[in-house]
Amino acid sequence: MSGIAAVLNLDGSAVPQSEVERMANVLRPYGPDRQRTLLRGNVGFAFCLHHLTPEDLFERQPVVLDNRLVMLFDGRIDNRSELTSSLGISAPDQATMPDSTIALRLFDRWGERAFERIVGVFAIIAMDLQTGDMICARDQMGLRILNYFHSAKRFAIATVPEALFALHGTPRTLNKDKVADILVRRGVHNEATPYQGIHRVLPGSTIRVRSGRLSKGRFWEPENISDVRFKRDNDYVEAFQERLDAAVKASLRSSRVPCASITGGLDSSSIAVVAADALAANGYRLNTYTAVPEAGFAMEDLGGVYFDETPYVREIAEVNPNIVPHFIPPNQHPILEQIAEQTRIGGLTGGILNGLWCMDMFAAARAAGHNVMLGGDMGNITMSYDGRPWLTALLLKGRWLRLFNEIRSSHRWRSRIRHHILAPIVPAPLFRRYKKWRRKGNPPWYDFSAIHPEFAERSGVVDRAAREFLTLNGEPCRDGRLARIMDLHCYGDTADWLANVRAHFRVDLRTPAFDRPLFEFCLGIPENQYLRDGRERWLIRRAMKGRLPDVVLNNQKRGHQAADWFPKLTRERSRITEEVRRLSANADVASIVDLQRLVAMLDNWPARQPPEFSAQQGRLQAIPEALGAAYFVENVNGTNYGRSVLASPA
Repeated sequence: MSGIAAVLNLDGSAVPQSEVERMANVLRPYGPDRQRTLLRGNVGFAFCLHHLTPEDLFERQPVVLDNRLVMLFDGRIDNRSELTSSLGISAPDQATMPDSTIALRLFDRWGERAFERIVGVFAIIAMDLQTGDMICARDQMGLRILNYFHSAKRFAIATVPEALFALHGTPRTLNKDKVADILVRRGVHNEATPYQGIHRVLPGSTIRVRSGRLSKGRFWEPENISDVRFKRDNDYVEAFQERLDAAVKASLRSSRVPCASITGGLDSSSIAVVAADALAANGYRLNTYTAVPEAGFAMEDLGGVYFDETPYVREIAEVNPNIVPHFIPPNQHPILEQIAEQTRIGGLTGGILNGLWCMDMFAAARAAGHNVMLGGDMGNITMSYDGRPWLTALLLKGRWLRLFNEIRSSHRWRSRIRHHILAPIVPAPLFRRYKKWRRKGNPPWYDFSAIHPEFAERSGVVDRAAREFLTLNGEPCRDGRLARIMDLHCYGDTADWLANVRAHFRVDLRTPAFDRPLFEFCLGIPENQYLRDGRERWLIRRAMKGRLPDVVLNNQKRGHQAADWFPKLTRERSRITEEVRRLSANADVASIVDLQRLVAMLDNWPARQPPEFSAQQGRLQAIPEALGAAYFVENVNGTNYGRSVLASPA
């Protein structure tokens, strides 16, 4: 990704060159290959290029058209041929035309309707110098990011909040409600960021500034995606294969040979196989990277979970010889140092433990010289969706015979009845009382978060969850399509984190499973294409038959990343306890994180790793999450976060 920023002084005063240069300096890690600024009276632009595609060689942003339109573009246009044809651009001209120029010409012709036409990932800032209007847009899936600050005197927008803080008058103040949301792992579909007054543009949305006034719009609504209906089951498979091939091919457009992350699951392995075949046609091989547990870790597979991807990935490579697998063990730095470093790089985030192995793979890919990595993120709501809510739909529609056959065919029929037939139809108040009884009266976040109870109450995080998105520990959603749209909306925080991590490692993570045409197709087809005769994820299993080994294709288990978390924390328990006690002296941290509870958990550490999916496991895994939040709070409040961790010898 590249770094982009613009600042518009609403009082008409000139933007100082020094301010724009400060923004560019902050954005340099996001665009290390070339930097350029542009001043036009009361507006300034900064662009920092990360050279990722062949056409980026010709990039000269900010791009200007007729001394009237100025545009900044971060991203990748995947339907270049279609769009250049509609613009009357010849094939020879297209070969040397960067994506930003195509986007500018589209905007010149169609205005805001241009954003609907683009297939790909993008963040766009466009300025009409004649009217003084500025419009900013973010791609439909939210895979590129924009953050903005608006006051009576100024509007500023940039790839990341840190570029906005380079401007005089932009406050850097902690948004405690956002910290609460992250601590309780609450999916949020709003503009909030971890900083007060800094907002993010939502996916598929625009922000317009006209005469000092800010307005917002939408150019894509997932709720409006049309149904897709074919006559034969196999038609869905063929259409899916076409869209998956197109999505992967588009993701391979790179100035260097891409690599891929891969697990033993269906999403990343399918993407890797398709990518390997495409690269083979041009004489290249696909390097893949797989995170594996530390040496000596051994844990028997459970009924539905396995803990080491290695044997499955080896089978995939055996069947697909153009794949060259690399197995990446966790780095051996102390876990506290890793948490502090991840927080420094990625900012406030949940999923600390998974983030650690993700960063290990980024580091390995970068060390091998790659600048693009394909991954299977969010494939569970597209490619490998399980279709379980269809069981609820069958019940509500009175299709008893079909429902009975599905239950009878399932290898986990008791779980299906309990979780996917009965739970969604239990009245909400009764369901919540039941969950509260199961929790023994504890708050809904108790078994997976170390948020301070008084802070949770002050923040109103539980009530806000019910009001804004999903009730914590609420009843399962009856509508599978709606549930998947909600999961899409939850991706915002992950996208923010990935933007920072990509910039640090200079590796662009691309997610073909989140390609918009593929997403729209997968959302639009009937749910019975995903679940049939007890066979979940039926669509991708049919589509990849013969391309993935049977041991992967028919596997009913799911991989568990960061499985070796317990021995890591156990080895460093004393040091973690010392760090928690140090943090207790920070009033800001102590008011947000329940540090006394963390000390109690560390003092009563179990002798053996807790059972998978148990409440005890969830509580212990909340410790790294709490430490990450504590370091972020220290950082924002200027207390030199993690200083004892980063200064002490390993």
